[in-house]
Amino acid sequence: MQKSPSWFVRSHRKNGDPKKTREFVGFLTDLVLAVAFGVVPMPVILKWIGWFGCWCALLYIVQASVDQINEYPRKTRLLGGVLLAISFVGLILPAARGEWREEKAAAQEGDLPGAGMAFTDDLKRGFPMVQIGNGTIFVMTPDGVSDIFPFFQDSGVRIEWGKRAPLLTTVVRDRNGNLVSEIKKNHWRVYPLFCADKNYTKDALEVQDSAGHVVLQVRILPGKIQIQGEWWDTQGSGVRMMQLPDPKAGSQVVRMNR
Repeated sequence: MQKSPSWFVRSHRKNGDPKKTREFVGFLTDLVLAVAFGVVPMPVILKWIGWFGCWCALLYIVQASVDQINEYPRKTRLLGGVLLAISFVGLILPAARGEWREEKAAAQEGDLPGAGMAFTDDLKRGFPMVQIGNGTIFVMTPDGVSDIFPFFQDSGVRIEWGKRAPLLTTVVRDRNGNLVSEIKKNHWRVYPLFCADKNYTKDALEVQDSAGHVVLQVRILPGKIQIQGEWWDTQGSGVRMMQLPDPKAGSQVVRMNR
């Protein structure tokens, strides 16, 4: 029975054409791609995936072109490549995470779950629910579409069923009537001139106005939308929806004046 070679026993290769030209071209191509991923504008995730691919390609080229490495058993070369790939990920992960956070912080628009995926027929689909923070829960109309709290002509909260999640449409202004943020069927946009900051994840969004007040908090769940915030018109009238300090006590809707 033939035994498999030991992990570190090298077998000398026969002299042959090393194909140096092809290996050199491969190395240059890999280098050009690595530079391109750092220069060409693209999402951070795609850039780092591209660099990881270039690193793996470089490892392959080095293993194929250096005879001293190629003489080791295939399992040894494979293990070494995997360990070097994992090391690369460990080294670049903090930098990649930092760039990703900066990219998210700079974004002025994005999508919450199911953005834009609305039904276009007239079929009735259940009872979408709206919860003010973690407090009071409202059940919407049976037809699956409802304008709740139609405060003003250009500021309200519209809920409708979507193909993947409930859809929210609303316009948020500050107390001076300036447009801070708007959401159209779960596609959100903020306006930097009157938006001091925002935080968002794949299913939630929080917006601050230019004074640093939180004017909107929303989270999209499979069968429910959690929302609280402030809505103002251009005449100085406003409405605040918020949960009470004790969520078990419910929520409140308060009329405000500038």
